[in-house]
Amino acid sequence: MGSYLSLPILVLAAILQATLIPQIRIEGGGPDLVFLLVLAWAIKSSLDEAVVWAFVGGIAQDSMSAAPLGTSILGMIVIVFVVNIIGRQIYNVSLPLIAIFTLFGSIFQQTVIVIIIIIAGFEVRLTDNFSYVIVPTIIYNLVLIWPVYWLVRRIQRRVHARRRIFT
Repeated sequence: MGSYLSLPILVLAAILQATLIPQIRIEGGGPDLVFLLVLAWAIKSSLDEAVVWAFVGGIAQDSMSAAPLGTSILGMIVIVFVVNIIGRQIYNVSLPLIAIFTLFGSIFQQTVIVIIIIIAGFEVRLTDNFSYVIVPTIIYNLVLIWPVYWLVRRIQRRVHARRRIFT
């Protein structure tokens, strides 16, 4: 059931990210809603569901940007695997660990995107991109992970409650 929810939720997030978020950006960076939703879902879900969310989210995000299709998928898939590996080692994922996932995941995701864009032949000024895009995006993500995580956990609890009723 959780995999089926990925399509409407992540497509809506990608649309908001492409239309509304540019209106409230600081410098060139803004929150990465799709990344935040994928990360929040991956923290408390199975690897199968998290990979579906990363794939759907990456396709939705890349289809509404100038980046080559598949750019966002690569970073999100790696992040989902890392979150799953660490999550299996720990009984309960704590708030500081969520912040660490968000910080390092944001850095990794943005770095992967920049590398792929450079490989695709676009000109990128690394220092400008770091200070005007990556740093504000990381700050936004660190602030917004909390309401996004709360919302995703509520959705996951409802999905799991329904799953128990029907099985």
